[in-house]
Amino acid sequence: MKFKYLKPSSIGEALTLKKVYSKGIFVSGGTDVFVLIKKGVIEPDTIISLKNIPELAGISEDKEKVIIKSGTTLRNIECSPIIRKNFPALYDALINMASVQIRNMGTIGGNICNASPAADTASPLLVYDAKIKVVNSILQEKVYDLKDFFLGVKKTKLEKDEILTEFILQKPGKKSGSAYYKFMKRKAMDIANVGVAVNLTIDNDIIENVKIALTTVAPTPIRAYKTEEFLKNKKFSDELLFEAGKIAKEECSPIDDIRGLAWHKKEIVGVYIKRVGLSAYNRVF
Repeated sequence: MKFKYLKPSSIGEALTLKKVYSKGIFVSGGTDVFVLIKKGVIEPDTIISLKNIPELAGISEDKEKVIIKSGTTLRNIECSPIIRKNFPALYDALINMASVQIRNMGTIGGNICNASPAADTASPLLVYDAKIKVVNSILQEKVYDLKDFFLGVKKTKLEKDEILTEFILQKPGKKSGSAYYKFMKRKAMDIANVGVAVNLTIDNDIIENVKIALTTVAPTPIRAYKTEEFLKNKKFSDELLFEAGKIAKEECSPIDDIRGLAWHKKEIVGVYIKRVGLSAYNRVF
């Protein structure tokens, strides 16, 4: 199919172009969008590329938080010492995601805005209580908790005339550890059958706080709130994680699909809660 390809150099210019080409779509890395175009799933008449907008790229930090701009490539995030030091679960997700070629093109904003239930970066960002900043056509900014951003499969709160500009992550404390595992049919470059992220805060072996997020087991990436409540203020142990896995299995609602059967995905969740929990615990010290 034929379409116009526009390359604005600023957020303001991109939003102005969207007013003119109302049926156009914003594209960042394009690793998902161009596949959909090729398959005929979507047929935009205009593509507005966000790739060459300096305001949408880069990672910065201060004493309390880290900001990841939405157009930052997955590879650049993976290679950032700031991310590896402060957010190991996100690093886990990136090094096991697709190929280096895809990570060199794809962006974290695209991975989240694509709103796939299997998005690798989603569950790590959820356990870090990530916030996102969005700007609209009159340059007004909104800030959302990422946990409220997903509305369904391929659906988010993002309006057609809005651009996701950045992710805001608070730095974890010294007593925190986190990890992410995903189960795949193949050994490399596959989409997750199940993804599990855990972020723990431990004091004298007591779980002061815990965040758990799951992917590919519901219409959107989800937090396992009941499992979190079960674990809070209890002494960390293998047995405790085993029981937590039973609860997490009941919090998810997977379906049978080409990646696996629903009952099997639930079993993986139960097993991975323990494995990922142990990895997160070991990273506290």
